[in-house]
Amino acid sequence: MNKYIQLIEDFIYFGESKLDLDKLDAIQARNKLYDELKVYPSEALPKAISRDVNYFVDEFNKYYSLNKVDSMTANINISRLFDIISPRPSEVVNKFNKMSSKAATLYLYNLGINNYYIHKKAIDKNVEWKASFKDGPSIEISINLSKPEKNNKDIAKLLSASKEVNYPSCVLCKENLGFAGNAKKAPRHNIRIIPMKFNNEEWFMQYSPYGYFKEHMILVDSKHEYMEISPRIFKILFGFLNRFPHYSIVSNADLPIVGGSILNHEHFQGGNYVFPLQKAKDLFIIKSKKYKHTKISFLDFYNTSFKLTGKDEKEILKIASMFLDKWRKYTDKKANIIAKTSNTLHNTITPILRKNNKGEYEFIMILRNNFANEEYPDGIYHVHPEYFAIKKEGIGAIEAMGRFILPARLVRQIKEVEDVIKHKLSKKEYLKKYPDLDIFENMINYMKENKVSAKEYINEVGRNILVNTSVFKYLDKFIKSLDL
Repeated sequence: MNKYIQLIEDFIYFGESKLDLDKLDAIQARNKLYDELKVYPSEALPKAISRDVNYFVDEFNKYYSLNKVDSMTANINISRLFDIISPRPSEVVNKFNKMSSKAATLYLYNLGINNYYIHKKAIDKNVEWKASFKDGPSIEISINLSKPEKNNKDIAKLLSASKEVNYPSCVLCKENLGFAGNAKKAPRHNIRIIPMKFNNEEWFMQYSPYGYFKEHMILVDSKHEYMEISPRIFKILFGFLNRFPHYSIVSNADLPIVGGSILNHEHFQGGNYVFPLQKAKDLFIIKSKKYKHTKISFLDFYNTSFKLTGKDEKEILKIASMFLDKWRKYTDKKANIIAKTSNTLHNTITPILRKNNKGEYEFIMILRNNFANEEYPDGIYHVHPEYFAIKKEGIGAIEAMGRFILPARLVRQIKEVEDVIKHKLSKKEYLKKYPDLDIFENMINYMKENKVSAKEYINEVGRNILVNTSVFKYLDKFIKSLDL
């Protein structure tokens, strides 16, 4: 018996048991797989063996490698093979919409793992730990081993990119559903999305193939349009949370440097996760004569974060909109807070929403500013240059909430730095051995002087970066400007 006949039978059984592959559809799927692997049974089919998703990925990769198929094409082909045994997009939507909110999200998430859209094996390789401090709130550190670093300048170019024909327009567009992939864009044969309507607008939900936290979901605008922070956006956040109250949802800010990596398509992120910022205690309460049903507080965290807590959705929306309006226009030259230069805005908000165990909304607003000057050409409230060795790209919503996503290179570089410390290498010696440690001089000197580990240094850098992003040293002036 040809070993690939056995592989196909195992794969069909996997589809039936994990992906709701119908017995009739299995006949069609089997023939498609025969055609792809160029094999046909010459005797009775073997009994299927239960396997996991990673087994099939490994075996298909071996097949394509033996047949001299390059890794990029192999990845595209494997995506297509999993699509063959997956339910059709409309079938997924029908099943999702018949379930409770928790059951539905778990169904879609597990479907993504089992049909190899969510690369859980790669995600599980990420290195992560909790960074605790005696004198401040804890944060989380994660070294991402699955996606490359992005550069702020490249991200900013998305806002001014020409409208040339480019299909799909970006990695978030609904046209990615079933897209075959190419040298520039990943295959999306096996993605499944759920259309939704909020505030009379068309949106759809999907999961991230390389999630940064538990059930990392993305809510995407059906239209390819630039991100914005506005009362309209706040309403969409509430609409989603009211349907899926077990999730947190957040929008990246709408400006380069302080925003996310995809600014040219409106989207939010969320999931079954509570971030360090959401666990932060109130540093002080701001009293209001005007708003009776909402607690307004300033959080005890490293960046500039306000929280609105209450059950009155309309009142919270009103307060949040007022905060945004006041902050958009706020300038304090002595504090290096510039609201606008020419036609360029610099003040914005990162909004975060969830429900607590009392059924109250918790709407957090992180004040952000992306103004740059000669001393800090990458942004005054961006990562400062002394920390570029650890993190240089923008601090988006996830990291602003206290969960750092650091580049994969650090796994190797941490070992190199530790080797330098252990063997007491001089700068000349370690640069000869490890040339790219030239930007790690601050880290090496600090570790030597303070006798701390690489992890302890990175922990300290993480919270210092959040302090870098904090826009206020003088809060009273802004609070007095609020209409409370």
